[in-house]
Amino acid sequence: MHGGDVMRFLSLNRAKRFGLAAVALAALGMATVPGTQAQSQSQAPIKIGVLAPVTGPLSTPGKDMVDGWKLFWEQAKNQAGGRNVEYVIADTTCNPDQALTQARRLVHQEKVHFLVGPLCGHEGPAVAQVSKETGVPLVMDSAGADSVTKWDRTPTMVRTAVSASQIGHPFGDYLYKELGKRNVTFIAQDYTWGQEVALGMVRTFTEAGGKVAKLIWNPIGTKDYGATIASIPADTDAVVAVVVGADRVRLFEAWFSFGMDKKKTIYGGYWMHQDVLPQLDDRAIGMIGNSLNYAAGLDTPENKAFTTAFAQAYRRLPSWFGESAYTAGLWTKTAIDSINGKVEDREAFLKAMRTVQVRAPRGPLRLDEYDNPIQNVYISKIQKIKHPVLGDVLTNVPVKTYEGVSQFWTDKPEDFLKRGPYKR
Repeated sequence: MHGGDVMRFLSLNRAKRFGLAAVALAALGMATVPGTQAQSQSQAPIKIGVLAPVTGPLSTPGKDMVDGWKLFWEQAKNQAGGRNVEYVIADTTCNPDQALTQARRLVHQEKVHFLVGPLCGHEGPAVAQVSKETGVPLVMDSAGADSVTKWDRTPTMVRTAVSASQIGHPFGDYLYKELGKRNVTFIAQDYTWGQEVALGMVRTFTEAGGKVAKLIWNPIGTKDYGATIASIPADTDAVVAVVVGADRVRLFEAWFSFGMDKKKTIYGGYWMHQDVLPQLDDRAIGMIGNSLNYAAGLDTPENKAFTTAFAQAYRRLPSWFGESAYTAGLWTKTAIDSINGKVEDREAFLKAMRTVQVRAPRGPLRLDEYDNPIQNVYISKIQKIKHPVLGDVLTNVPVKTYEGVSQFWTDKPEDFLKRGPYKR
C-alpha cells in the first residue's frame, strides 16, 4: 500500500470510528478529511496541508502528531470562521528533500490555504523555503530549528511549537543549580534539533560554572550504544541524553544491560517522551525524562481535558508531538475565527496568528516579536499513575516549571543574535 493509499485508508477508518457523516471525499480524494456539517453554498472549505513523518525513523512521533491534529478538528466539528475545514496529510519521512517535495505538492496541486508542520527540525528550513517562494503561510509545528525564528526568518511563517535551544537552556540551568552536577557527559543526536537542544544545555550549564566531561554525537538510527557508553569518562558525575526515535529505547536498554544504573546517573534532557514510555518498563520510574514545553502529567484543567479525550480516542497518553499538533489546531482556529474565516487574505491570517493568545494544554501561549512562542518549560520525572481511562501507566510529571521562557533565554534578542547559531 503506497503512502497516499495508507492515508486514505486511515482517514476513512478514522471517520468511521468517530461516526463522521461525510466520508466520501476521504474515500475518493487524497488524504482529505471533510467537515461533518453541510458545506456552505457561498464559501469553499478551508484547506490545510499537514506535513508529518507518517513513515520512517520518527513515524511514532509522527503518529502522535497526526492523531493530535485530528482530535482537535473532530472536537471542533471541522469548522472554523463559519467554514468547513479539510486537511491533506503528506508524508515527509523526516527527510528534508521529501518535505520540500511534499510541501510544493500541497501548495501547487492541492491548493491549500496554508501549511502546518513539519515535525523534524532539519525539515523546517526546507518547508519554510516553500512558504517564502509561494507566499503560502506556514504554521511551523513541531520542527524546532533555531534559525527559522532567529537568523533566517520567513515573513510568511510563524511557529506554534518551540525553538530547539529554548528547552535546552532551562535544563542546563537546572542541572547545575538544582541537581548540583559539575562534570557532565552529554550524549546527543547529531542533527539540527539534537545539536541545538544539547548545545543550549551546554551553554547555560557551563556559564553557571559546570564542565563538560565529554560531548558524544550519534547519528539518528544508532543500533548499538555499547561503544557510546564505554566512552563515558570515569570522572563524569552525570550523563545527559538528547535522543530521538527508536534510539531512545536502544539507549535505555544498553544503559541497564551494561550495569550503568549502578555506576552513574543519567538524565533525560530530551529522551523519555510519552510516546516511547509504553516500550520501557518500571526501571524508568523516578528518572528525569525530559526538559520540554509539555508533560502529559501536567495538572491543569486544560491538560486533563485534553489527555482524557486523547486517551479515550487512541487508548494512550499524548506525547508533546500530539499536544503540539492539537495546539496548532487550536491556534489556527482561534486566528481563523477572529478574521471570520477569510484565510484567502494571507496578511490578515498571519496577523491574527501573531496577535491571538491561547490557553493550550501545555499552558498560556503568545508569540514573541520573532514569531516563536513564549511558554513554560517543564522538567519532568517518570512516574506511574492510575489514569481514569488507561489504568496504571507511566507518564512524565513536572517537578520544576520555568515560566514564560523565551527562545532567547534571559538575553536581549539582539545580544543573543550576535552570538550566532549553536554549532558543534
